[in-house]
Amino acid sequence: MKFPLRIAAAIDALNTMIGHWMTWLILLCTLTSATAATLRYAFDWGSNALLEAQWFMFGLVFLFCSAWTLCEGGHVRIDVVSSRLPPVARVWIDIVGSLLFLLPVCLLIVVDSWNYFLLSFHTREASPDPGGLIWWPLKLAIPVAFALLSLQGLSEIIKNIAVLTGDRPMPAFHGGH
Repeated sequence: MKFPLRIAAAIDALNTMIGHWMTWLILLCTLTSATAATLRYAFDWGSNALLEAQWFMFGLVFLFCSAWTLCEGGHVRIDVVSSRLPPVARVWIDIVGSLLFLLPVCLLIVVDSWNYFLLSFHTREASPDPGGLIWWPLKLAIPVAFALLSLQGLSEIIKNIAVLTGDRPMPAFHGGH
């Protein structure tokens, strides 16, 4: 296996592992939601911390599963158009789209959200609601998750170039109408 493909495989493994861990967070989020509802309706007791924890967990799942979803080919595509193109054209579309759209947008979000996190961290931002949670750790998740998505975009570019050079087989494209 050539060196760039080993890098792509390592990125894929990292994002797949993180994605699998995030699936457990979905269970925890569901249990937290059920606990909050039970406490509210059975004992007339509410907790802002439980509600915010649900929101935070959902946000973390959404953020950290985006790279895994890209690795698995689960992101939205314009299949009505691309399904009619030859496979090589679809590979080129993925490469150009990643270089022109995915990577620049992700890197812009990483840079911008890092400042957003720093401001939150330095002010020790927390919920304005009584008993709420601190917010700056969740804001750190934004640049980290988009950095992982950028890495996954790089992995996809490497794998698609390997397809064009004959070092990998043509991917099986899903979807289309």
